[in-house]
Amino acid sequence: MAPLTQYLLLAASLPLTIADGQYRSRPDLAPPKLNITIPAPDANGTEYVFIAPYSNSIQQGGAYIYRKDGDLVWSGIGYYAGFVANFHLTTYHGETVLQGFQGTIDESHGEGFGQHVILNQNYEHVVSAKTGNHRIPSIHEFNVIDGKTALVEIYLPTVANLSAYGGNASLKWIGDGLFQEFAIETGELIFEWNSLDHVNPADSMVPLNSSTSESGLTSTSTWDYIHLNSIDKDQEGNYLLSSRHFSTIFKINGTDGSIIWQLGGHHSTFTYNFTFGFQHHARWHCQSPTSEIISFFDNSADGSITINNISRALIIQLDHTTSTATILRQAPAPYSIQADSQGNAQLLPNGHIFVNWGSAGAVSEFDAHNQVIYHALIENAVSYRGFLGNWTGTPYERPAIMAYLDRESTVRLYVSWNGDTETRGWRFYYWTGGSGNGNGTRFLGVVERRGFETELVWRDGRGVTGVTGVTGGRFYAEAVGVGGRVLATTRSVRTSEYIWVD
Repeated sequence: MAPLTQYLLLAASLPLTIADGQYRSRPDLAPPKLNITIPAPDANGTEYVFIAPYSNSIQQGGAYIYRKDGDLVWSGIGYYAGFVANFHLTTYHGETVLQGFQGTIDESHGEGFGQHVILNQNYEHVVSAKTGNHRIPSIHEFNVIDGKTALVEIYLPTVANLSAYGGNASLKWIGDGLFQEFAIETGELIFEWNSLDHVNPADSMVPLNSSTSESGLTSTSTWDYIHLNSIDKDQEGNYLLSSRHFSTIFKINGTDGSIIWQLGGHHSTFTYNFTFGFQHHARWHCQSPTSEIISFFDNSADGSITINNISRALIIQLDHTTSTATILRQAPAPYSIQADSQGNAQLLPNGHIFVNWGSAGAVSEFDAHNQVIYHALIENAVSYRGFLGNWTGTPYERPAIMAYLDRESTVRLYVSWNGDTETRGWRFYYWTGGSGNGNGTRFLGVVERRGFETELVWRDGRGVTGVTGVTGGRFYAEAVGVGGRVLATTRSVRTSEYIWVD
């Protein structure tokens, strides 16, 4: 793409220093880029990547949808605010919707305070979920159950006597871990579980005062002894809970909150011949009276302790007859990736596994034989979780159009529609404001939509004067869907708004 200064810029009110210049029609957008190292076989299909990149090295962190080839589908800038995480598809009241956390992050603990917001397929606000008991949810989990209720985890700085764990009068702050289930629409509390009522902080893999951030001296340096990061629920009303700092997955009784079983840590109910630790994103897949099958993302490290040299996705069978746990399937990270924090593993309906490598800033898709068929790096950023999913986006906002005139007297039109998945091509027009049978409208051409932004280069035989010399002339474009149906029309752009940019 030629430097912006070579074009005659439409709309003089726009600043000349604009984002990073990725898109002419939307110069306000600067999405992080995906570096594809293993191309997907269906890179231009309808299965999209949902991530929420963040770092101090990118201009616009937030919620994003990409095609597998790295092309942008939707930027969530202006839709979600603050720190954004755990962005993915879910089902609410029978409709497929988007959900994401927005708020703040405590980078020393990897905890946060905020709310979970649902958007519909038009990217319009549906609901901002409110928890019960005045709790503020953290960033890790928002698991919608039966399209009505949600599971969230909560980080609660609490004053406690820590002498039993090596504390003194100065070390008194503990980061209590709670989770809730509540009705999304009303906020009615259904269940709340408090870790301090059921586990011993002495079993934490991260001891009190093991680092400055875990000192327990202040409410901002609480001892994050348990660090809950995922919750699931089964048909019997029990809960599956992952604790990073216990390196343990718990099954919690949905009636009294007691621990039914635990996998990993110091008090595992099951014996097993493999190792894992500091895991994320535990999910149920199959249950019977004698066995259960779960999946989770095995970090196997936390930055100071290394359990296995690479991270992986695991599918585990728990046998209640023999009290053993067995690996049914594993998907080890390509390129020997080690994710010291964050991450998730999504088991797809076709038997594939999509893995977000957390702090390693990458995503992979594995086929049913655990072979990597897709891998992408998130340039200069990481994402707490990442997902694949089929999505139909029909934005409520109008498509954007910009026009430029280069020094070769060629008109270049650029059009895009943030979040749209249905447009197949763009029809471009020039309108002089005339009347009569032709109504002063001239058809310039149609271009197949191949990416976020579509360009039409128009070299008129009469030269630029024959086009732009008409007072009040405008350019506009139509988004065309399947069967030639017009989905939306851009605003029209006056040629009198042109200015030279040197």
